[in-house]
Amino acid sequence: MNQLLAITVMIAGILSISPSQASHASVPEKTVETAQDYRNLTLKVRTAAEFMVPFPGMKSSITYSFEFAEPAYQLPIISDIHMASSPVYFYRNFWDRIFFKDGSYMEINGERLPLTCMFISGQDNRYGQKDSSPLFPEFVIRVYLVANDYSCQGPKKPGWPEVGGKEENWDTYIHYEIKDPTIMLPVDAKIRYRWNEFNMVLVDRGA
Repeated sequence: MNQLLAITVMIAGILSISPSQASHASVPEKTVETAQDYRNLTLKVRTAAEFMVPFPGMKSSITYSFEFAEPAYQLPIISDIHMASSPVYFYRNFWDRIFFKDGSYMEINGERLPLTCMFISGQDNRYGQKDSSPLFPEFVIRVYLVANDYSCQGPKKPGWPEVGGKEENWDTYIHYEIKDPTIMLPVDAKIRYRWNEFNMVLVDRGA
C-alpha cells in the first residue's frame, strides 16, 4: 500500500509540470553574456598581425598595428532573435565600433596607410538550438580594420542611395573572421585596397 501511494504521488507531481516548465527544464542553464562581455571580447582582437596574398610568383606583405582609443558606442549594440518554434532559444547579434590612436597603420608592400577604427559585427549562436553540422560555429566575429575614415561611418554609406555613388563607404580595409574566441585566430581574411579585393592568409612567424 505504501509503495502504491508513493507511485501515485510521483505521477501526480510529473503531471503538474506545465509544458513550458518542461521545456525550460530541458535547456541547460547558462549565463547570458552582457554588453560589457562583448566589449571585453572586442578588446581581445589582435592588435598586430601579418598576412600575405597567396598568389604564385608574387611576393606580398600586409601588416597592421593599432592601439585602441575611444569607443564609438558606450557599449556594444545587442539584438536577440528568438526562435518561433521554441522561445527558450535565441541567436544574438552584436555590433561594436572603436576608434584607433594616431600612429595606427596598415602597411601593404611598404605603403603605409592610417588605420582609423575597427568595426565588429558578431553572432553568438550558443543560446540557439544546436545545429546538426559540426561546422556550425558557436561564434562568428567579423572584424573590419578600416583605413582613412576618421568618422568611422560605414560599412554602408550614410544617406545612400540618395547621396549617390557606391553603397559601401569603405574603399580600403582588412577583414577577417574569428570563430574561436579563446584564441582569437583570424580566418577567411581578405584585404580591400581602393575597392580591389584579395584573399589573404595569416603569416605565423612564431615567438
